[in-house]
Amino acid sequence: SLTNFNVLNAQENKNHTQNQKPNITKCKIQCDVQNFYDKDMIENKLKDEKGITDVYLDLEKKVIYVDYDKTIISSEKICKIVKDLGFEAKVVEEKENNLGSNTTN
Repeated sequence: SLTNFNVLNAQENKNHTQNQKPNITKCKIQCDVQNFYDKDMIENKLKDEKGITDVYLDLEKKVIYVDYDKTIISSEKICKIVKDLGFEAKVVEEKENNLGSNTTN
């Protein structure tokens, strides 16, 4: 029945947020990607990489948004993976998502 499905869905989402580690770092990588074929290739390659939790490539802006665990992988390493696929790539921004720490001072 439909209700069971919704309960299952809620359960899924709950589990998903619990598994979300607080030490996720986000970075943006500028990349000379040309088309959807390249986009897919880069996204799939990065998604397979250990330590990377999320990848989205914006084709118009030619920017890859990557969420990763910096205890496992670095933005430099992510950049190198993209370069190894044959693209120009450089890290344009990097910011940590440390929920528990105060980084304003």
